[in-house]
Formats: sequence, structure tokens, C-alpha cells
Amino acid sequence: MKTKIFLVVLLLVSFVKIEAQNRRSNPIVSHMFTADPSTHVWEDGRLYVYPSSDPAPSKGYSTMDGYHVFSTDDMITWKDHGEILHSSQVPWGRKEGGFMWAPDAAYKNGMYYYYFPHRSGQGRDTWKIGVATSKSPASGFKEQGYIKGLKSLIDPCVFTDDDGQSYLFIGGEGDPTGYKLKENMMEIEGKPHSIKGLDGFREGLWMFKRKGKYYIIYPDDFPKRNKMRYAISDNLYGPYECKGVFVDSTDIITMHGSVVEFKDQWYVFYHNGNLSGGIATNRSVCFDPIYFNEDGTINMVKQTLGVQLPTFHKDINFNGMMGTLSEGNYNQTELVKHSIKPNEISSIEIPKGFIVEAFAKDNFKGESWILEENRIDLKTIEANNKITSLKISKSKVDNIIQNPSFELITQEQVKNWYNRNSTGFSPFKGDTAKGYFALQYTGKGKSKGLLQKVVLNPNTNYELSVQLKIKSGTKGKVIFDTNGSFDETCKFEIDTTSKTDEWVQFKGTFNSADIKNMQLRCITSPDFNGVCFWDDVVLKVK
Repeated sequence: MKTKIFLVVLLLVSFVKIEAQNRRSNPIVSHMFTADPSTHVWEDGRLYVYPSSDPAPSKGYSTMDGYHVFSTDDMITWKDHGEILHSSQVPWGRKEGGFMWAPDAAYKNGMYYYYFPHRSGQGRDTWKIGVATSKSPASGFKEQGYIKGLKSLIDPCVFTDDDGQSYLFIGGEGDPTGYKLKENMMEIEGKPHSIKGLDGFREGLWMFKRKGKYYIIYPDDFPKRNKMRYAISDNLYGPYECKGVFVDSTDIITMHGSVVEFKDQWYVFYHNGNLSGGIATNRSVCFDPIYFNEDGTINMVKQTLGVQLPTFHKDINFNGMMGTLSEGNYNQTELVKHSIKPNEISSIEIPKGFIVEAFAKDNFKGESWILEENRIDLKTIEANNKITSLKISKSKVDNIIQNPSFELITQEQVKNWYNRNSTGFSPFKGDTAKGYFALQYTGKGKSKGLLQKVVLNPNTNYELSVQLKIKSGTKGKVIFDTNGSFDETCKFEIDTTSKTDEWVQFKGTFNSADIKNMQLRCITSPDFNGVCFWDDVVLKVK
């Protein structure tokens, strides 16, 4: 009987692991940009993520200014506990704020300690590791000053060994360094220890222990886009033996993360540029399971994104997952059978190739919405908690463009269309050519343009189309082009002498020949002064 009970428990644990891996949103946070996650499981049994925050619109790493905390008890639904610390609360920090980079947290004797790097002045030699404390893991933190006697380095990691002794590791500029912490967790004891054996170390080391072995993971110096390597040692300070890469690079330059065990499964947390469309300074936290071999080495991590089928959530931030649906028609009775509660859907994840038609009334009646983009917050289109029946089908249009109708937006950033130097662009909700949003520009003079990079097949015929609109009273032209690659046939423009306040569709063709990459560009003429719009961009093989 005991054997049967054990097997049932084992099966339940395995089922929970599979559910956590299959029924989830990745990235885990959709309403803001998060990076540099440090992860811990505290005495309440929840997993807590302490990331940095990237501001939007993107203004660079120097403007990172505050910290939120997120937690979960099932790896599916995440709670945002809100901001716990801001640069304005750091009296010894720069007056201009910013430079609140990758943090970490620790727990000892009933107190939670929050460690964060911050500059006290203008130069690189002014980095300090600040400390804030609280009796709670996700609120009530009070700044307590900074740790004296450290090198001017970033990325704190606090590791507590089996005997209760805690250590602080910092790194950057290729200089990983460890210190022993005093019992008060805010002072160091003894000399610094240089950590050897971390081949290609760039920054951001994270330490954990498994089966008596010490592991360090860290972003490497792989050119253009960093990868995550790991190293193992029998001793805390090393020397370590680098075992190579276990998390490949993502769609952005940086890599930073942590490893944690939660409910008998090990996970790696890291960040990518998925929500922003690859903007290096608008990152998002993800996680994936990791698996160890008998000799303690780590298998290469399979990075996952989004979902395989349209997935429905009760929360606008893609928490409270109710279930997934394949192709078919689902009235109210059918939705309930699939554990999806009518009139409670607030967000939907739609993988590429699917179309979801949602209806406000049962049996496909009443107000309706057609959705074919990923990660839709229904509140933005006034459809949250209104959907009672659904039709799900496969898309028949093979469009190469990402976010072609400018529907995907996080903190007013339009995903996949980017130029860090551009201003004046914003998502527009109103009289659109397709979907619920268009791209709007309001300004004077030639804009810096929003761009999307496209990979082309050699010697292939393509058809490119777009819809443009210019507001009456505007001077100059609204332009959509290929930034010089195929502008002879695919440069589209209108001014107020053509049409005003109406969408105009343009279409052109080109042969890629030996050009492998091009940039699509939303831009205005040098004499522009007013308001214009872009929508419904389609690029397909002809």
C-alpha cells in the first residue's frame, strides 16, 4: 500500500512539473520590462524573483531606476508585489538617479536583506553595493547604507553555505571576487578572494550548491550576444573548472541569470528581448528547466517562448491561466468544458499562425473581435471580461513581417519596430486600417524613423504592401521604404495633395537578388510638420 501511495505522489509531482513547463507564459512579466533575475525560495514555500527594471521608452542602462519583486507558488501565476526600492531612496547615490542594476536578496535570522549596485558619483570607480532590509520578502524594505571595503564592481550575489555562513560575490570588468560576510550581513570579514577558472567571464556570477559541489553560472564575453557558461568546484572560492555554455545567446546582447530548485525541479532564470522585439535595453525575464547528468554537468537548456496553442488568462498580465484551445468553434458550454470561464477572459496568448475570433455573446453573436497577434491584453481593446464564445482557425496569410499591424505594445513600446534615437512615434487606437492599433507620428522635420530588419531568401520575388494616412493640415510627406535596398519599386509616400484622413494602400514588388537583409522604415520627409500613420504591413513571397 505504501508503494502505491508513493507512486501516486511521484506521478502527481511529475504532473505538476509538466504543467509548470507547458502551461505558462514566457516571458513571465508582460506589463513592464524586467532583467537580471535573482531567484530564491523562502520559508513560506514561494519562489521569489528579484529583477532589475528597464524603463520604457528605452533610454539606456543608465536610466534603470527601481526594483520590483515577483513571486509564484506554481510557476504559472505570478504576483507583482510592486516597487520595493527606488534610487530616490538612496541618500548616498547619484543625484541624477539611475544605475540601479542587477540585485540579489538573502535571508538570515528573521531578516531579509536586499543587495543592489548603484553609483555614488559619475565614474565607473564609484560603484557601491547598497543594502536594504525588511521583515518581509517583498515589501517594507528600508535602505541601510552600503558595504564598505569592496572593489568598485557590480552584480552582487549572496550565497549562504550549509553551515549558515554567508558570502558576497561581485563581478564585472572580468574580475569575479568573493568576500566573507559578517553575521550582520552588511560588513565583510577578511581579504577579497579572486575567483579563478571562470573562462570568458564578463559579469554577473551566480552561485548555488548541489550534491556537495559549488556551481557558478555567469554571462561570458561571446561577441555580439553573450551566452551563459557554468563552472564547478569542490571549494567555495575555487579554483573552478569551466564546463562551457549551458544557455545559448538570445535576441539581445546581454545575458544574466540565476539557478534555483523549486519543488524538486531545478530552473534557470534569464532575460531576453522577446516582448520588445529585440531592444537590448528593454528586456524580459524568462525561465526554463535545467537537467543534470550523473557526473554533475548540466545539459544544454532548451529555451522556450510563449505557448503552442491559443491560451486564455483571467488576468491582464497573463496570470491566472485557464486553459488552451485548438482549432474549432467553442460556445459557452464548450468553453466551460475546457475550464475556460466565459466573461472572465482578460488576456490571450496567440502563437504565430492562429486567428482567434471572440464574441461577446453565446453562440458567436454580439460584438466581436478578431485577434491574430501574440500576448493580447484585452483591456486595451475594451474586450476584457466580455468574451462568451470563440472561433479559432489557422491563418492563411504567410506574412514575413513581425507585428505587422502594430498590435503588440508594452509600456507604449511598439514591438519589433525600433530605433533608439527616434521620438514622436506612438501606438494609435482609433480609425485603423487593420486591427485595433496603428503607428502614429506627431512631430516636425524628418523623423529618425522606426525600423524592422528583415532576412531575405536569395534571388526571390517578394511583394510588399502597406497602408498610409496623413492628417489634414499636415505639411510634408509620410513615407514607408526599404531604406535604400528596393526603393525603386517599394518606396511609398503621400502628402495632403493626395488624400487626407483616409487610409491609402500601396503595393510593390522586388527581387532580392544577392541582398540577404533589408530594413523596412517608417519615416517622414524633412519638411514634415503634423501627424501621420502607418498600418497593415505585409511582405510575402510572390
